[in-house]
Amino acid sequence: MMTPPGPAANSDLLLRRLVENNDESATAALFLQLYRESPELRHWLREDYARDAKLRANFDGLAMRDDLPTVARFAELTDDNDSWREEQSRLKSQMPAGFYGGLTWNEVVQLVHHYQAGTLDPGTFLLVRQWREAGKASPALMWAGLAFLESVFPSGKRRLLKHLNQAFDFVKKYENKTERRTALGFADWWKLNVLFYILGHPSASYRTRELRAHLATLGLDIGTRDMRRFCKRHRIKRDIQAGRPRKRTPAPALAQTTRPTVKPSNRRAG
Repeated sequence: MMTPPGPAANSDLLLRRLVENNDESATAALFLQLYRESPELRHWLREDYARDAKLRANFDGLAMRDDLPTVARFAELTDDNDSWREEQSRLKSQMPAGFYGGLTWNEVVQLVHHYQAGTLDPGTFLLVRQWREAGKASPALMWAGLAFLESVFPSGKRRLLKHLNQAFDFVKKYENKTERRTALGFADWWKLNVLFYILGHPSASYRTRELRAHLATLGLDIGTRDMRRFCKRHRIKRDIQAGRPRKRTPAPALAQTTRPTVKPSNRRAG
């Protein structure tokens, strides 16, 4: 008699998958899951891979290399991707490196997650948070989850497992807006709000008083010395020229479309 789905059945899922599968069946299951979750994969397989023998040969050589390449889009796996490369080059030329006080968008986002995580490992915190939000294993979460396992099993170190256990309780508190500030603590809270301000106001450099004035609108009184120390620690460039603040140069509109997005609900400390 088949066991009905529920907590008991779910608790045995890992055991069943290990017992009932070999490498071939597991590969097929992962492929089907990725095919279901990714419209881009379905389109690439049907329109490009299936119709071009040369592409299939090139892809085989690429996939079997010792160093697995980093691929941002399926277009990069085709021969006919010159236009995509040209567009990428054009956008990069319009968006100067370090447009956020000397940092890139991704560098600031990583700092955001660092302060959101508090004392937890940032990657483990983000894995738990995003999985709870998604409610299922998306391709991105599968890839991140594999990295988590590879960080634990070869070394046998249990640090990340402890952080994983703590992250479930911490994320529940963090998701509650009334408890979020208390969960993070005052120091991480104001630093997080500075980083969200930087993401929302791209500039080559920032005046200390500009950042402090923003925090003041949130009811946070942070001293000049603390702000300078924070900027120095994370290599955030400060505008130290005398006189009135220089007019900020807006980020090119086209280049903005290529950056990862931060949900509006997360703009202010979360």
